[in-house]
Amino acid sequence: MIGAVVQRLVSAAPELAGVEVAEDVEALAKGTAAAHGTCFVIPYRERARPNQIATGGYRQLVQVQILTAFVVRHHNDARGAERAAMFDGLKRAVEAALAGWLADECEDPFELVGGESSPLATGVSIYVQTWETTRFLTGE
Repeated sequence: MIGAVVQRLVSAAPELAGVEVAEDVEALAKGTAAAHGTCFVIPYRERARPNQIATGGYRQLVQVQILTAFVVRHHNDARGAERAAMFDGLKRAVEAALAGWLADECEDPFELVGGESSPLATGVSIYVQTWETTRFLTGE
């Protein structure tokens, strides 16, 4: 599913400087400096509901959450007001690409769960959004 989200963002959000995959948000803080407007897709959480079939077969609904995190760079902005204002355009691009989008392996369209910003370093902030969809786990 991560690959499908990356492809969707690349094709539907040309405003982003790039789209990459990361293991977790903490890895972004420790890794190399990403360019302004780069968006990262990060696997987050899966929660499974009980098997829906009592006899013969297996069908389990799984709620899947992924994170999108984009980097905003703007120096000489001690309070971060200008960086915070830059969130809007990048948020709009990601939201327009993912809100209501239905990936092939998903049962429900993507929904925004929430978002928050955080400073990464001097002059660098990150805005992280949580997205959710569902998929079915099936078996014999």
